[in-house]
Amino acid sequence: MDASTAHENQQESFDLKQEIFKYLPFWYWFVIGVVIAMMGVILYLRYQSNVYQSKTIIKLLDDSNSDFKMPTSGVNFFMRSKINIENEKEIIKSNRLLGQVVHELQLYNQFFSEGKIRIAEEYGKNIPTIEWIGDQQKVEEFSGEWNINYDSKGYVWNEDGKKRSYGVVYDVDNIAMKVNAPIVLYKNKRTLQVKKSSFEDAVARLKDNIEVNLVGEESELLAISTKGPLIEKNNAILNTLNQVFDRDGREDRQCVFKKTIDFVNSRFEYLFKELDTIELNKANYKRDQKLSFLEGDAATLLATKTESFSQYEKAKTQSMLSDIIIAALREVKDNELLPANIGLEEMRINELVKQYNEIVLEAQKVIANGGEKHPSVGKLLGIQQNLKSSIKYSLLAYQKVLATNIQSIDQLKAQQENQYAAFPYQEKTIRAIERQQKIKETLYLLLLQKREEASINLAIVNPSIKIVDEAIADKNPLSPKRGVAFLLAFSLGLLVPFGILFVYYLFDTKIHTKEMIQRGLPTVPIVAEIPFIESNSKIVHKNEHTVLSESFRILVANLDFVLPVQLTKSPIIYTASTIKGEGKTFVATNLALSLAALGKKVILVGTDLRNPQLHKALNSKKAKRGLVDLLVNSEIDTHSCIVQEVINDISLDVIYSGVIPPNPTEILSNGKLGQLLEELRTKYDYVLVDTAPTLLVADTTIISKYADIVLYLIKANYTDKQLMSYITDLKDQSKIANPFIVFNNVGQNEGYGKGYAYSYQYNYGYGYGYGYGVNSKYLSRFEKIKSFVKQIVKKR
Repeated sequence: MDASTAHENQQESFDLKQEIFKYLPFWYWFVIGVVIAMMGVILYLRYQSNVYQSKTIIKLLDDSNSDFKMPTSGVNFFMRSKINIENEKEIIKSNRLLGQVVHELQLYNQFFSEGKIRIAEEYGKNIPTIEWIGDQQKVEEFSGEWNINYDSKGYVWNEDGKKRSYGVVYDVDNIAMKVNAPIVLYKNKRTLQVKKSSFEDAVARLKDNIEVNLVGEESELLAISTKGPLIEKNNAILNTLNQVFDRDGREDRQCVFKKTIDFVNSRFEYLFKELDTIELNKANYKRDQKLSFLEGDAATLLATKTESFSQYEKAKTQSMLSDIIIAALREVKDNELLPANIGLEEMRINELVKQYNEIVLEAQKVIANGGEKHPSVGKLLGIQQNLKSSIKYSLLAYQKVLATNIQSIDQLKAQQENQYAAFPYQEKTIRAIERQQKIKETLYLLLLQKREEASINLAIVNPSIKIVDEAIADKNPLSPKRGVAFLLAFSLGLLVPFGILFVYYLFDTKIHTKEMIQRGLPTVPIVAEIPFIESNSKIVHKNEHTVLSESFRILVANLDFVLPVQLTKSPIIYTASTIKGEGKTFVATNLALSLAALGKKVILVGTDLRNPQLHKALNSKKAKRGLVDLLVNSEIDTHSCIVQEVINDISLDVIYSGVIPPNPTEILSNGKLGQLLEELRTKYDYVLVDTAPTLLVADTTIISKYADIVLYLIKANYTDKQLMSYITDLKDQSKIANPFIVFNNVGQNEGYGKGYAYSYQYNYGYGYGYGYGVNSKYLSRFEKIKSFVKQIVKKR
């Protein structure tokens, strides 16, 4: 298997248990994170103002059939179209209506009480009210902040020391104002901060908090809601908004009725004069002709003329009503209402007049909200002109039809007049006068009836809305959501430590576990694992049962399984590593001592000529003669360079490296080292060789041909993962013969290693009841806590 395949297997492998154990040793981080987050959210909620939501539900009433009508009415007058919900929603949130709410509740005045940490808004009966007096525009633009200290007797404004009385007008920044006493007075003094906002800011602030939505897609109910820290203030805003919206709808309908009344009153003067003139002509004619009463001899013929006469009167009446509407069209100005349904029987014309009035009302509202320059005003004026033209053309067409009918009736009447040739001319004249008089009287009575209807409707205008639910506040705060806040804090308390550890492990390139080595070096066996030792003494003792001693005993036992079977001489064992600091000298010395403790004759040779460390590992003095002398000078006896060391009652022979030469590579490659090792293996049971790092110098690869096996060191939490490919290359290229991995430093204080540390303590200590391990006795609960605290203090 090549390096790329091994890397792919490493990437594809995922051990959930291992991933959990990576983070589990840092459980105290998660506990601390959760505790800090919970304390933070408790403090945040303690000093955060709650925001509550209030809601009211209203039903928009369609008043198309709610107007008062006389019993003789054949059609419904002043009819409104069906409700446009979207338009009504925009009207509710319009600046015009919200401005009225701001004025009625004085929402441009805000009162705040200052606590130790936060400032809370106040509202209600125990708060004074402030009235700003003067020019409306100047008052609306005026803003500022002051302090008011008040009690039952009066108040002090902005800490000026002057006691002022309630209800008296004073000057504040050149603006007249007076403070009215609160409804509920306390004897103790209270200090509040007063903030006066401009009218526009107050309306904008209110508009941001108002929401209008349908209760359901097919519903005619509107839910109006607002939010704020004060429930009482929220409810007052919604209830006042309902009143203002209802009043605005009533005023819209009253405007139509008022216009109709004014129009009828103006027509009354004209009709009264015409009616008086007709009656005067009739009286003068009778007086001139000396007539008092005409006897009708042709009763039967008159009966046949009744129907024709009725149709004639009806046609003439309709013609005159048409003339009235045409005259009104000429006189009416843009955005003024036309008289609606004054008796004209042509329903298309009545419908056009109704549409025209609706457009006029809509234009008036747009002008009121957006001004005459609003883009919709021009569009609505264009629609008005089109409707005027349609009404005019319809009236002219209707008059042509009436004229045709009248002409037909006149022709019929001419035939009847021939039959009445014997009737006196006086009778014809009287009938004509009476006919004109009746037409005028009928029109007069009709307009009088319509005026009465409009007057009654003006007085009994129905409400625009029905309040389904008064403003009700949800007792649970809209924000902050305490449950969500605690859940978020708990999550952050876990996620922040996890994120830190995740980033740490994401960029961590060190080898931590045996599994990493097995995945990266599948062809190189692991012969032993050496645990992390916290004590200063890292040398094995004779007959000692510590974790260190047991781990090297396991290594000694495993050597019997890895040494070549065909080996007939004493084995030559190298300890090597890729870089400095991986523990090859530490393993070499302890392995030599462990073998010697078993009664074996062992010699330890130091071949790291550049940076010798054997004397430091064995706590001995540097020898005057060493390996360099043997390899350079053939006359020097091997025995003279061997140092007999007794370490922890264990006897061991050592050949130190000697003086540091200028050319170590040439010295090691001159062939004399092989002769020396062959000589030593005849005299000793084991020959151990401590070598130089393979990545830094070529010394080890040059002399590796003399080794029977190479114990290659990898240090947990120290050796980089990328170096495993280098080890694979050394083996594949036969630069190292018979390599076996010794995994050093297992169980150091890292997320990966703590599991191994526990494993070693268990396996070599309490697990088998030998009475040895990290601790030689069973720890009490207090001692465990004490040990745990010490470990935390030692953390980085």
